[in-house]
Amino acid sequence: MRSVNEDQTLEFDVVIIGGGAAGIGAALGAARSGSRVCLVEMYGFLGGAATTGSVLTHCGFFDQTKEQVVRGAGQQVLDKLEQHKIYQAQTMEESGNTVVLLDMETTKSVYDELMGEAGVSLFLHSRLVSAETSDGIITSIQFAHRGGTVTVEARAFVDCSGDGALIAAAGAQHIVSPVDQRQASTLVLRVGRVDEDADLSSAGMERAVTAYAEKTGVSLVRKSGIAVRLPVSREVFLLLADQHRDVLDVAELTRAEVEGRQLGWHYFNAFRESLSGWQSSFLSATGPQLGIRESRRLVGVDSVSADDVSDARKRPEDAVARCGWPMEDHVEPGITEYGGIKDKGWYHIPYGAICSASTENLWAGGRLVSSDNRAFASLRVMGTSLATGHACGVAAAVYVRHGAHHYGLTRQGLEEQGALI
Repeated sequence: MRSVNEDQTLEFDVVIIGGGAAGIGAALGAARSGSRVCLVEMYGFLGGAATTGSVLTHCGFFDQTKEQVVRGAGQQVLDKLEQHKIYQAQTMEESGNTVVLLDMETTKSVYDELMGEAGVSLFLHSRLVSAETSDGIITSIQFAHRGGTVTVEARAFVDCSGDGALIAAAGAQHIVSPVDQRQASTLVLRVGRVDEDADLSSAGMERAVTAYAEKTGVSLVRKSGIAVRLPVSREVFLLLADQHRDVLDVAELTRAEVEGRQLGWHYFNAFRESLSGWQSSFLSATGPQLGIRESRRLVGVDSVSADDVSDARKRPEDAVARCGWPMEDHVEPGITEYGGIKDKGWYHIPYGAICSASTENLWAGGRLVSSDNRAFASLRVMGTSLATGHACGVAAAVYVRHGAHHYGLTRQGLEEQGALI
């Protein structure tokens, strides 16, 4: 990629904000549709929550019958993991959900390779600062980097930032639920040198937390959580250290990070003291960033409802993606409410749910997809985000070519790229 001067204006067909699962899907979809694509990511690597938050499990590739419901751009990710000889899926005994396990450094490399092969112009260490609009159309964005700011003009824009950075900057309609109605966030812990036959059970964790409270007087709200052995590093991945604060308030987010790390040490000490096989373990990493589940969401032309999820509603007339992950609502620290999908199957996400109701050339994927609170608890996961991002990228490329939205051509493009609809 050529050097970029501070006063230079770049031109692309499609600009994507955010390099997580949805952004990867969008970039692959748009680039393989023939568009010149720019992907802007605030960190120095791709992967989103998987790499910035150590959420090293891709949920949503399979429904609860173990049928694969995400292919397309998502399949390209799985194929790359297979090439690196670390593709590994695991069904969780308690929930029946199947996840794809990830290794941190391999995941970063896989995404680098996919973007390079697709010819995507990638800008890392770059944070969106503003967007220019005219008559309901985004005309350009500006991003800041260590050397200054850069303006990028394009015909179509996709927000895959997770927090709706572009949606907010462009003044597009969006939803921000009251804090007490948003899902709690979790700081992921990774623990090394845990024996291969160590106790990872929920019952064991609960006993350890109870014993720790009796010994120290520190009462931990969540008594147990998810413990998964990761490939390659063989570290144990723990989802326990919950925080329920306003992540759009910098002071609140700062407290959540600091308190989350303190909480992480309590859980680690409790397990090392009481669980068999943990006596030689060490806390290898937290985060590095809090795993944020919810902040802003798009107001779309259409929306996904809780009934769509629970009834496994199929919409062949306007669908762009499938989702087979049940509703998993982290309503507050220590409390998760679940809601299933009929017959443990999958439902459709419609085209209108990824299209802005107020800004013609703006699409949103991942956890920004237009939905009610309960449906959001299902479609927010990373496997599904690859699918909705993929749909955004193809739709944006179709818009660039034809100057208008066109569902039929979007679906055709997705199917040609191997997506399941």
